[in-house]
Amino acid sequence: MKKTVLMTVLFLICIVASYGQYNGECWVVSSGDIVYKLHANGNADPNVIGDLKNASTVGVNPVNGVVWIAISAGGVFRYDPTAGTFDATPTIKSPTGISINPVDGTVWIAGLDGVRKISADGKQVLAQVIPPDGPSNQDSGRFNVVVNPKDGSVWITDGKGPIARYDANGTLLATAPPLKEPKGGLSVDYQGNVWIADTQDDTLVRYSPNGEQLVKIDDIKSPVSPSVNPKDGTVWVATNNSTLMNLSATGNKITEFEVGMAIVAVTYSPADGGIWIADMLGETFTGQVSKWTSKGQVLFKNAIPQPSTVSIGFWEGN
Repeated sequence: MKKTVLMTVLFLICIVASYGQYNGECWVVSSGDIVYKLHANGNADPNVIGDLKNASTVGVNPVNGVVWIAISAGGVFRYDPTAGTFDATPTIKSPTGISINPVDGTVWIAGLDGVRKISADGKQVLAQVIPPDGPSNQDSGRFNVVVNPKDGSVWITDGKGPIARYDANGTLLATAPPLKEPKGGLSVDYQGNVWIADTQDDTLVRYSPNGEQLVKIDDIKSPVSPSVNPKDGTVWVATNNSTLMNLSATGNKITEFEVGMAIVAVTYSPADGGIWIADMLGETFTGQVSKWTSKGQVLFKNAIPQPSTVSIGFWEGN
């Protein structure tokens, strides 16, 4: 697997010597086998990462532009555009979630049997969290994780219900009221408050750092992929497959508008206020990535086959 991917990268990616700090691009997983880079203005980079075979998600470090790619069949790869390296990390079973801490470059990865913290160079497992009953009743996509760069703590959801917050070393800090099936995504602000979606149960919640339930909304249809503004706790979330909704930190609706047909991923960019959308259908019915303003104006739409992930990088140190 590593050899195949590496050969593809060497053939398909041109290394630009001046490339360094992240500059607003969005990385997209398409059809599970290709990763595209779209610039902040919507222009597609001609260089792609291909032949990945079951890529599940991608993340970019906003400090240095290093890209991390998870392969659901088993494997996580670290791509450094500046150095021109593409390396495998320690084996993680069926990885489906990636969250990068830009402060130190470490990466938290959710896999089949729990969550692990990988060193910035991708060579070591620094910590692991296997929630209660984690190894049993395994199913892909059961666990998910998000890191707060302000203190290095992480929130971890278990698709079977449990939700908890851990410190940078994987020590339990707090538990939160469980949900029925919290697999719809999670997003944390700088204060440690987290938004979590239970798509199947039509529920969206917000918890404080100590696990207190701050907001619970159960009257919106199929919430998925909450993406928080880390500065103020407001959140963008897709609902009913086609609608983009913005909620205040207290759960009050600010705005909503139609943006797609089968939305699977949402990412808010605090740098420019834009919202990136991955739509499995779109206007072509084969897939589309679009970017919108907070007022509901579409900035661009790019036809990309079956996009499953849209990932930007941001932190105040940029």
